[in-house]
Parts: sequence; C-alpha cells; structure tokens
Amino acid sequence: MTGDLSDTETAMGNRRPSRCLKDGRTVQVQAANGHPLNPCHPARARELLRKKRVIRVCRHPFTIRLHAEHQTEAMQQLYAEETTP
Repeated sequence: MTGDLSDTETAMGNRRPSRCLKDGRTVQVQAANGHPLNPCHPARARELLRKKRVIRVCRHPFTIRLHAEHQTEAMQQLYAEETTP
C-alpha cells in the first residue's frame, strides 16, 4: 500500500502508526546566549550532555544550552545532520 490512505481505510482501522517524531520527542536547543536554535533528536542531546558540551536548562520541555566554547562545533554538527538525506 503506497500513497495516501483513503477515508475507508482509516475508518476501518487499517492505518499504520507514523514513524516520524510527531509525538514531541525532540529536544529544544539554545545558543550560548539563550537564543533558540533548531531542535535536535534526544539521542543527539544525550551525546552532547555526555561530552559536557551542553547544560540542561529546563526539564519540561527538555531544553539544552550550548557552552560558548563548543557552540560553533556543535552547531555545525546539528546543521550537517539536517542537510544529509
């Protein structure tokens, strides 16, 4: 089955769950000065926390802030992930 599901398919319960991260499983990212950046995947946030390149700002919604000395390197990696298919 490819393409969009018709109304009868969704009404009968044949709809597959979405594999996208639409249920809020993203981590908000802030620059060192507090300005918001693009959100990242939770696994990426865990990696940055483990390497001590970010600090946790808020728990709900989970938000991290980049350290100033690591900001350029981490931002380059975040944007590189977005451009790769």
